[in-house]
Amino acid sequence: MASVGILELRDDEFIKDIVSKLSDLETDFISLREVSIPPNLDYSVVVDRMSYNHPFLLEAVKSLSLGGAYVINNPFSFTATNKIVDTRICSALGIPHPRTMVLPLINDEWDVGDSVREPNLGHVGKEIGFPCVLKPHNGFAWENVYFVNSMNELRNLYDSLKSKHVLLVQEKIEHKDYYRVFCVGKGEVLFVKYNPRPGCGGEYIWSDLKPIEGLVDKLSKWTIKLNSSLDLDFNALEWSIDIDGNPFLIDAFNDLPEVQKKAMPPEYYEWIVERFSQMVRERAESEERNKTIFSF
Repeated sequence: MASVGILELRDDEFIKDIVSKLSDLETDFISLREVSIPPNLDYSVVVDRMSYNHPFLLEAVKSLSLGGAYVINNPFSFTATNKIVDTRICSALGIPHPRTMVLPLINDEWDVGDSVREPNLGHVGKEIGFPCVLKPHNGFAWENVYFVNSMNELRNLYDSLKSKHVLLVQEKIEHKDYYRVFCVGKGEVLFVKYNPRPGCGGEYIWSDLKPIEGLVDKLSKWTIKLNSSLDLDFNALEWSIDIDGNPFLIDAFNDLPEVQKKAMPPEYYEWIVERFSQMVRERAESEERNKTIFSF
């Protein structure tokens, strides 16, 4: 019988609903001490919603993946991508995104000579314009994200952050509509109207999609194409529609989407639970493996 390993808190409501849908499969909440190389664990699928938070767990799931377990999501995608990589991939795939520039980390701890120099912020401000967004290239949950309205603000914020972060300066899209689009199994998408707010304070709103009915097919194809490129089985993208009706991908990589029953309309929650559990079942019954750069 196919076995499914779960890396998540046992009382997590979403994962409990997933496990209940997989009652015919052997499921096990993973608890690790030391891990042999190769691991002496035999899982067909590992549902990983915790390794992002602990380096030992991340190395463990990478080892499990190399041993043949199908990890959701691919741990090698997680370690290889960030907001810079996302933007480059979007450019290569023809997916519209805000104008973006990268600002260097400046810290005397790294002796790199003149390979890294102070940026010309005047040029950055001219290219991106104001208002703009300043944020770390690998940040999440709105940590150290700032809306910048002037050159003085940009200079002051950069000076305060440059010793700790590689930073992005990004065009601020004034949105008319905003959607979080869940993608499951690199093939099915769910549009949920969304009010983005700092931290985990975003609000899901029921929507019939009439405001973007002419864009749904295009956004769906772009969303599936991106997730296939990143090898992500479960992701939530954030699409901003500006006042002229033009779409921009704001957040391309959210491989651990929060799925809270009380936070979204019931039909959306049930859609995600049903599709996610079906995807786990399909991966458990197949010979498919996570993509890596390695060849065995």
